[in-house]
Amino acid sequence: MMRNWIKNTLVLILLLASLSCEKDEICLEEITPKLILRFYDQDDPDEFKSVRNLKVNIEGIEGDYTDTSISSVTDSIAIPIKVSANMTRFILTLPSDDSQGIEENRDTLTLIYLQEDIFVSRSCGYKTVFHEGEAALTEDGDNWIKLLEQKNDPLEITDENRAHVKIYH
Repeated sequence: MMRNWIKNTLVLILLLASLSCEKDEICLEEITPKLILRFYDQDDPDEFKSVRNLKVNIEGIEGDYTDTSISSVTDSIAIPIKVSANMTRFILTLPSDDSQGIEENRDTLTLIYLQEDIFVSRSCGYKTVFHEGEAALTEDGDNWIKLLEQKNDPLEITDENRAHVKIYH
């Protein structure tokens, strides 16, 4: 009898323990969007123009930013935006090409914005979206970027479905 009581109690404890467990939640929602830059031909504004071996640095972060969206030849890139400040400065560098007599050329793109944190879910937490943004190019007398064009004015970065800034070079 005592043996059945222990057995039944043990089964009841295991049953209650398994019922109290929560199912794992997996975050399938969109996270904080990156800035999408799309490169165009300055002479034919409707045509994409690839950039070779572009290096991207984010001011305040050590080293080059690397991602699968930046390859040896690309016509668009996705780069993260700082959520710890209301401004991110990107240094976009075209490498030197000795065969064509081209020296390394660095252009600075500054993005200023307001942030809004949005609750997504318990599993994902919050994501940050960027409102009332403005992208500006620092003129240095030797810019390889000839013109910037924002898709919206002011710039709204809420997803990664389309380019946010067009770069003509």
